[in-house]
Amino acid sequence: MTATVPPGHSQLRSRAQLILLAVLFFAPFVSAYIAVFVFDWRPGGERTNYGQLVTPARPTPVIALRDAAGQPLASDPLREKWSLVQLLRGPCDEACHRELVLSRQTRLALGRQRERVQRVLIADDPARLAELRERLGAEQPGLLWLLDAETGPKAFEQFADLPANALLVLDPHGNWLMWYPPVGEGEAAVQQDFKGLQKDINKLLKLSHIG
Repeated sequence: MTATVPPGHSQLRSRAQLILLAVLFFAPFVSAYIAVFVFDWRPGGERTNYGQLVTPARPTPVIALRDAAGQPLASDPLREKWSLVQLLRGPCDEACHRELVLSRQTRLALGRQRERVQRVLIADDPARLAELRERLGAEQPGLLWLLDAETGPKAFEQFADLPANALLVLDPHGNWLMWYPPVGEGEAAVQQDFKGLQKDINKLLKLSHIG
């Protein structure tokens, strides 16, 4: 006896496949547009972006992220706003904390545009995420504390080639556009990273009408 697949489930699956194909097709055009029209990139020319451009832009699959309690989310948070994403690899040391402060201060500095941007921390260890949220939750208002998917595509697999405490920029369609190395030590390095990140995000928001 063969199992039957509900029609609605089949339609949703087909729709998801079509969306993924469309995203894969348009990703190179997205990155080219950002490089040329947002950051005024020209072959052999000096770059104006501070962060590292992902070329071509890498579409991320729908990841079944969970809330801090381990419960599935009703929607994919990486497809709602511009996202500053940090992965919690191991305990949150000083470099990890500097990255959290950088993303918080950058978002605050965006003024009225800040509502278009969200900050996301993704962990693969529930106990580690709970401990960090208990310790730093009060100083990190608005941060989305999330757990990686249990099955299917995982955030840690999608961004496995990045160094620890790197900061990622995703657009509201889930395209990975840019990334930033960990914040350096010392006030001068922190200020340089803050100004560079803020400048990049302001450019993206100014020339984009999504999110």
